[in-house]
Amino acid sequence: MAMTLQENTSPALKKTFLQSTIDSCRNLFIFSTKTLSFIGGLVVSYKFVEIAVVSPLMDYLIDSDGKIDLRMAAVVTNLHGGLSSILFVIFSLISQTYTGCFTLITVCAAASIQGLMLLWSSKSEFAVVYAAIVFLALGNSGQMLSEKFLKYQFLEQMKTKKESVVEHGSTQKKEEQDDVGTVNKIWLFVPSIVGYGITVCIAYTVPDENYEDIYKVAAILMGQTYLLFLLGCAGYRREELIAESNLGKIYRILKAAFGKRKSMYPISADSYYWKDYKHEHLYKQGEELRLSPRVPRLFTWLDKAAIINAGMSPETEEKNGKLCTVKEVREVKSLVPMIYLCFALFAFSLLLATGKTFFVAQSSTMTPTITERNDILILFLMMEIMDKMSRFICFIISFAFRCFVKFKGMDGRSKRKAGTIIRIGFGMVCAVICSFIARYVEVRRLKVNKNAELQNLAFTNSTKALVPQFSLLGMTQGFVEGGLTSLFHGHVANSMWFFEGSFSELAIGSGKLLIIPIVFSNWIEDTVNASHLDRFYLMLGILNAVFLLGFLYYSIRYAYKEEYPQDEKVTVEHTLEHGHQPDPEFSSALGNNNETQLVDQGNNSSLYPLYLLLYLCYFLFFYSGKGNAK
Repeated sequence: MAMTLQENTSPALKKTFLQSTIDSCRNLFIFSTKTLSFIGGLVVSYKFVEIAVVSPLMDYLIDSDGKIDLRMAAVVTNLHGGLSSILFVIFSLISQTYTGCFTLITVCAAASIQGLMLLWSSKSEFAVVYAAIVFLALGNSGQMLSEKFLKYQFLEQMKTKKESVVEHGSTQKKEEQDDVGTVNKIWLFVPSIVGYGITVCIAYTVPDENYEDIYKVAAILMGQTYLLFLLGCAGYRREELIAESNLGKIYRILKAAFGKRKSMYPISADSYYWKDYKHEHLYKQGEELRLSPRVPRLFTWLDKAAIINAGMSPETEEKNGKLCTVKEVREVKSLVPMIYLCFALFAFSLLLATGKTFFVAQSSTMTPTITERNDILILFLMMEIMDKMSRFICFIISFAFRCFVKFKGMDGRSKRKAGTIIRIGFGMVCAVICSFIARYVEVRRLKVNKNAELQNLAFTNSTKALVPQFSLLGMTQGFVEGGLTSLFHGHVANSMWFFEGSFSELAIGSGKLLIIPIVFSNWIEDTVNASHLDRFYLMLGILNAVFLLGFLYYSIRYAYKEEYPQDEKVTVEHTLEHGHQPDPEFSSALGNNNETQLVDQGNNSSLYPLYLLLYLCYFLFFYSGKGNAK
């Protein structure tokens, strides 16, 4: 066995992995002195706020002197999560096309600080608490944007370094360069690890009197890291903005296709608007020609957006928004199978919403191991750690596969698709197990509460009994969310990758809103002990099992079998053979547009004094208010 591994494993890759690890350590030190300490500090504070403030929000609402019952607390918590998802989609689209991440991060971070300050000083006045929750939902978008901004800055630093090495003459193979980049990305988890460490320290040092102490620490930490983020403004790399948002492209193609809904499918490839791309990636449906990839029948009419009307100029139709190129239509069609797969994740999204609501309510009625609030922090910390461990295990497995020669002959895209489908499927299996374990724990908890003879079974009614379901929930989240991202990149056109974050947030965050009608069912009452959470968890387990079968069907039918080869432009030789001359004015204009796009960014350092003044005003206003209250 050892000899077989030695034969299949490439010694060069082993050496590359060790060398890339050393290089990434050196790159981290260089990068941290320039950017990581400025952006990473904000990421750390966001991670702490997520675990210590947002995740246990349900417990804070229930424990507010009985002013709010279980149903209303669940509704408010899920509305906060749903609003966060919707706002992230909006802000993500704005940052891609108009402003860049930096400007929106400053707005979101300021909103987070305001929300934490209101919670700190609210004293359970629910008009103030609800306003704070809205500010936190607004500020929560900044967490994903700051992580994206940190990754962009890190990769830009590495890209500059690679370009300088190439200019001085580098013989490093492309495969080795990819391994170095992959190992470098591991260091992007450093801010999360620091956030986990702060959470552990707070859980064992902050007294268990009220949540206001935690909110105070979070507000101060967020405020200081926000100031540090602003101080590093001058050293950030400017982001490239896309000319048209993916949502705008989707709307334009839907509009053009709907306008030609009565048109017949062509039998000749020349009837499609190819523009500067080769006539390829077609398949026959009877006598008709359709554009690949194949999609369910409900969306095949999208091909009509690229059909040329006889007797009309294609350029004029395109200018009027009535015609789209084949390349654009194929890019949008590549997104369709992902929509079907996301419907299969409906039960999983309900389970995630349950973890932030009824799992927390369940823990608040059980005997604490440390203290009630600190136990909840530790449980969510364990869930986050299992999430990251699941993603890291998948990374190790995928890296190990590349080390074996016999797997190198496989097509990279097919291998990645198969791996991610298995990964998501395993995550959904974990969701089924998590639901049934949660039901088992709830049944045992109810028996202990009703039977006085079982009160001595400390473990059954202790928060330790919740460790398996929180750990499985973290594993489920790591496998499914990470796999969904990987599957998106493996199946969808490269130009649509900007939409990945928004798409995943809509797919996974939908359960936060869809669970609200269930809250008003007969299973959920005003208190946890009066409710039938065991029946609700049983329903979740059955739903996840059913939707797992649906996911396997659609993933094999559409996501795995269908490929999305990139469109190739017509070469100069091919153009000359067909008697067409390239337009030099058009080419130069296109180049100028690209330059303008790189310069005209939303990362405007001239706004830095305004951001700093806004930060100071927040703290002066808050402290003056506290002084007057005293």
